[in-house]
Amino acid sequence: MTQVDPQLSKKNQDFIFRFKKGLSETDKLTDERKEEIVQTVSEKLYTGQKAGKTAAQMYGSPAQLLQQYLNPRRLAKKFHDYSFTFLATDTALVLVMFLSGFFAVTMSFGKSSSESQGIGVVSMLLLSFWGGAIYTFAMQRLVPNPKDKNPKKKMPTWLLLIVVAILWVAGFTAFMFIPTVVNPILPLFGNVLVLALAWLAYLLNRKHAGLEHGGILAISKLSQQARVDEANQKE
Repeated sequence: MTQVDPQLSKKNQDFIFRFKKGLSETDKLTDERKEEIVQTVSEKLYTGQKAGKTAAQMYGSPAQLLQQYLNPRRLAKKFHDYSFTFLATDTALVLVMFLSGFFAVTMSFGKSSSESQGIGVVSMLLLSFWGGAIYTFAMQRLVPNPKDKNPKKKMPTWLLLIVVAILWVAGFTAFMFIPTVVNPILPLFGNVLVLALAWLAYLLNRKHAGLEHGGILAISKLSQQARVDEANQKE
């Protein structure tokens, strides 16, 4: 343990313990470098702890922090450098792939591959893009923009969460009542086709935006990097 470890909360001590365990299993860094890293992280955790910040808010998981040292490649563009359209579309397409893949898997275990299961394709697409837009709307207001010299007064987090919940419930309710005549439930093959098309659109959307390595969900990777950058700037 480092000198500041006894002053850390139990959760932060557990974070450091798991982080040190990950460091000990790699030979990419010298023992001296490992000790320096642990000391630095411990000190930053203690500083953040006094400000009411958790290790998860500052670094994500121990595994994510470990990758920053073992594979320090970072996204060149920052969270607020990407447009609302790109982030919402990226998130929506991930939801489309998840839902269509889920329905395809459940159908493959059904009595018949042509057995109707799941929700209508129009409802699925609208729900995915509605969810992507709402999530992006919320994240763009929660993640500080370092380029904003005169930030406007933000909506309180508790109020933002209420607004997001109301929007989601309202959208979900509305989309579930779309008539089946224009909202058919796809068979197994149809869901596989939607999954393939969504995957292609997902790749093209990222290529157009210039994002090559952003994790499965770009908005999560970018917002995590933004939180780490903000914490480091305050040191």
